[in-house]
Amino acid sequence: MSTAVVIPTFNRRESVLAAVKSVFDFLPAEHHVIVVDSGSTDGTAIAIRELFPKATLVPGDSSMWWDAAMNLGIGKARELGCSNVLAYNDDNIATPGLFHAMLEAGHRHPHSIIAAVCCYLDRPETVFFAGRMRARNSDRYYYLDHNVPLSSLGSGMREVDLLHGMCTLFPMEVFDTVGLFDAEAYSSLFADDDLTLRAAKAGYSQLVALDAVVLNDRTKTGMNPYDQRLGPVGIIKLLSSKSSTFKVDRRTRFLWRHRRSFYYFCKTWLFDYLRLFSLILAKWVIPESTLQWLEKKWMQRLSRS
Repeated sequence: MSTAVVIPTFNRRESVLAAVKSVFDFLPAEHHVIVVDSGSTDGTAIAIRELFPKATLVPGDSSMWWDAAMNLGIGKARELGCSNVLAYNDDNIATPGLFHAMLEAGHRHPHSIIAAVCCYLDRPETVFFAGRMRARNSDRYYYLDHNVPLSSLGSGMREVDLLHGMCTLFPMEVFDTVGLFDAEAYSSLFADDDLTLRAAKAGYSQLVALDAVVLNDRTKTGMNPYDQRLGPVGIIKLLSSKSSTFKVDRRTRFLWRHRRSFYYFCKTWLFDYLRLFSLILAKWVIPESTLQWLEKKWMQRLSRS
């Protein structure tokens, strides 16, 4: 019942070396570490071979984004006879109890996809991900316990409506049942959301192991309008870049595929982009402390709606 920790990377040598080191520091020896290098030119492959000879290095090419690289790693995990795959970002840092908690949760909940709680690397006691729930009156997913102290979460398992692929354990049978990450429709973003939702429709539970904590460097994760003020060029990139969750065609495709109805699709799409442009404007005219208060109130409203 071995598990493969699959780490896709591209030209982030220092980040991935730190990530792999922390994995080997805490992962039991009977499990595997697979690094999928999508054609890095910064010496990543050489460094992995020299510093971590026990890691399995899988070469890819520069046309591969996270989802395609994950699919390549899953194929290698099959060859190694692994029964589980732990999708793991190259900007993660493991904490001492992470893998024990994840593997134990996987053993106790075999027909489930299980994610760790994610905290900020520079604020390790603050949560940014502990699961997402679908709003009752739209197709929007909101974050649970975003920016709350880690100590407030408690322990045990939490069932949610949506996970991600940042530090998430998949039984190999999930890929046999619903297929791999959809690299054609969702290159770079939304492929993890799409797969977990397809798996949920096939009957797999989505759980967060509240005792499993991983740290993540959020400065290296895609484009977002939440931590910066955007000018005209930034707004155009936000709507068109493959690194942005607000890229219009990809977000539209995702919302359409997983809609509850045409009405909910239209409502969610419209309010997503109205909210986006309201946030961009607010960043210029409202103090940050006030914005954080408004975000807290908005999350409370979503949980009731």
